[in-house]
Amino acid sequence: MVRSFFAPTMAIAGCLAPGMGSIPASANPVKSIYTTVDLKVCKQVKRHRDGGAWRCEGLAGLPVYVAEGDLRQFVSVGADAERRRAATQTLGAFNSMFEKGHSRATIEWRFNRRGERKIPYAIIVRFHTSRDGRNGDVLVVSKVSDAETCHMAYIDALANPDAIALARQIADRQAKSFDCRQEPRTEGETGRSPM
Repeated sequence: MVRSFFAPTMAIAGCLAPGMGSIPASANPVKSIYTTVDLKVCKQVKRHRDGGAWRCEGLAGLPVYVAEGDLRQFVSVGADAERRRAATQTLGAFNSMFEKGHSRATIEWRFNRRGERKIPYAIIVRFHTSRDGRNGDVLVVSKVSDAETCHMAYIDALANPDAIALARQIADRQAKSFDCRQEPRTEGETGRSPM
């Protein structure tokens, strides 16, 4: 399932950050599209005692790879998503992209439009985390390119009231130049959500 959100990034930020004023729609053509990952309709590609792996439909023909093991999940996208760095990256805390008791989650795709084509350069996924009886929410910002997908940034969604705006800003400003050999950084305030 694909849902579109066609407000320009700067207009979104303007709504969330007082005093920025309105920005003309032509000032920034970046948009978001949301797709849903539903494991019930995804194709299971691996099965093992501690979890498994699934290939799901993503944006513009890019498959989404979801794997789980040791009470943690991994999310990658691309034609060979299971061989990209993101397929081996997860948070240290126990985590899931699915809320407890649910098998559906949302991926936000940041993209540029080239004619009729949507060219994604980043995804944002909310992970629900748990460690030592503490629960939290962490936004994971990942770079997406033709060759690679990797984690870029982690944002504590409980400690930052503007977490989604911060995630979009990081995606828009850093994804295209981010080197996937680097380690992801924690951005914004921390301390509310285990990571």
